Order: sequence, then structure tokens, then C-alpha cells
Amino acid sequence: MDSRLLATLNSQASSTRDPVVWARAVCRAASHFARHGQTREALVSIGVVRAQFGPELHPEVASWLMLAEGVLHFFQWRTYEAYDRIRRAYGLAIALRTDSAIPSCAAWMAHIEFNEGAYDKMITHIKEALSNAADDDHQALARASLVVADAFQLSGSYQLARPWYDKVRQHASAEGDDATLSAMLYNVAAFRAANVRLSDTFGIETGTEAHRARMETSSSTNYDFAIGTAGLSFLTPILRGLVLTIDGKFDEAFTVLESLEKSNLPKRTLAPIYADMAWCAANLGDHDLAWKSACLASSELNSLTDSDDIAYVESRISQVAEAVGLHEEVNQHKERALQALAQHKAFQRDLLAKLQEIFQDQSLKK
Repeated sequence: MDSRLLATLNSQASSTRDPVVWARAVCRAASHFARHGQTREALVSIGVVRAQFGPELHPEVASWLMLAEGVLHFFQWRTYEAYDRIRRAYGLAIALRTDSAIPSCAAWMAHIEFNEGAYDKMITHIKEALSNAADDDHQALARASLVVADAFQLSGSYQLARPWYDKVRQHASAEGDDATLSAMLYNVAAFRAANVRLSDTFGIETGTEAHRARMETSSSTNYDFAIGTAGLSFLTPILRGLVLTIDGKFDEAFTVLESLEKSNLPKRTLAPIYADMAWCAANLGDHDLAWKSACLASSELNSLTDSDDIAYVESRISQVAEAVGLHEEVNQHKERALQALAQHKAFQRDLLAKLQEIFQDQSLKK
């Protein structure tokens, strides 16, 4: 699928005589390539801008260039480098009053802060992005709206998240930003699937939600195929394995999860993956493999920071222990799971309160 956003940016770059306008368009194109997993094209675009300006970068160009480099780092899963680069772009924009770059830099900082669990910082930068973005700054508003929607979803309120997902769709569609639409579709599916998995392991009925997770995952996968994106491509098979596990297609799910190259995955994804594999193996009757996978999940628990992930993994290990006849392990892991679940519910209440507080200001609801 041809990208309308990329076509627009290419047109802007080729039709202007203003070097700053040209550079901003090329830098945005670099970010677009990065989000699609097209690293070579992103590097070429970044290199062209650096070659054109040399060491004496215009302040506005410097901010947009460092933002593009940060986005590229993020989609190479180099989170520390991404945040450092975008923070530098943001700091330069603030210091030199490069107003055009501030909202997008703030929105991307909030995005990374959300992923890393730095929620107070996230809220600060969300407020800044929404306060400073012009109505037609679709890039910044789409990214900021996605972070807000995801945060409401994480807080347990899909009803409050939904209007913000609609805003993501509106802003991304306004300029043909298919990469942001892809991220939105994936996040909606991934959050619902994770919630279903957590509920399932605690014995809560998930029939309707499981069906919605299945349909949303299918939509996300089909859309990514249509636009040809490869950004953070490891996430799709993880989600597919999760949904297959929820659906009880244990043989197929185990095959998908086992085929993942674990050494190339972020550490925090491993414990849930091994827990899913353990549950699949237990349901397939291979108790040795089930407990081996459960032990691998347990060994990766220290990499988890989110209480819902800890609750899920501990609860699933408890179920696997019961299935393979290790009765002493059942209660140990179940107790830890219940403690983590209580922490997660308290965290959700706190996050929801913080989000609702900032949106008492009607001007932020762009």
C-alpha cells in the first residue's frame, strides 16, 4: 500500500526552496521509514539532511533530526538511546524556542515513558504535547492521543480510552499516517488479549472479550500485511501466540511461541511467553515440558516490572503446577499471584485518578 503521508512529505521536500521546510519534511520521512521497520531508508534520509547542513545545523533542523534519530532507535528497540536522543531534541527546542518541534518531542517522550512505567513524567509530557500542538499538528496529536488511550486502557477503563483511540484515527487519517494507525490497531488488540489472559488464569469468564480480542488481532495483522510494515515485527507473533493460547489452540500456539528467537526479544517479554508455553504443554499432556517452561518463566520474573504481568505469570505457573501434580508449588505461586493482582488493581485506580485529574482541563481534549 502506498503511503499518503510519505507522498505528501516527498512533495513538500521537492517543492520548497526553504531549507528548513525541506529538512523537516525529510526528517519526518525518516521517522516514517523507521516506524515501518525500513532502517536503511531512514538512515539514508537522516544522512541526506546531515550532509546538506554539515556541522552547522539550523536549530529547528537539529530538533527534527534528533527526533527522527530517536524514533529510529526506538524501533530498533534501543529504548535508552531513543529516549536520550528525543530528550535532547526536546531540550534544544525548548532552549531555542523551536515551537514546531516541541509537541512531537513531548508526545514521543510520553510514549517511551509510558512503555517504561514512568507515569508521572508521561502525564507531564502529555499535558505539554496537547497544550502546545496546533489543531493541524496531526503528528503530535495522534501520538499523544495514542498514549492517552493506552494509559486509560491500562487503567482498566476502555470506555474512557475509546474516544482517544478515535482521536488517533482521526489525526492519523487526516494525513495518511498508516504507521500510527497500525500501532493503534495493535495496541487495542494487545491490551484486550492481555486482559483476557489475566482474567482467564484467575477463572473469570472471558467469552465475549476473548472473541473481541481475536477479531481485533486479526484486524491488526491484516492491516500490517496490507501496508507492508515491519516495525517491531516480533510483537505480532507474540500476540498471535497469546490469542491462540486463549482460544485453546495449544499445539499451534506452542509452535508459534517456541519458534520465537528468544535471544532477540526484550527481556520483559520472556516470562509471559514461557508461561504461555508451559500452559500449552500442560494442556497437550507433556508434563515434563510444561514444568520446564514454567521454571523458565519463573527464572525471568525479575525482568518484569508491571504487576499485571507478574500476576499472570505467577497464576499460570500455579495452574501448571496443579496440572503436573506439584501441589506444594500451587499455593506458593497462587499467593504471589494474588498479591501482584491486588497491586495491579491499586495501580489502576491511582493511574485512572491521575488521568481524570489532568483532563478536567477541557482545553486538553483536542
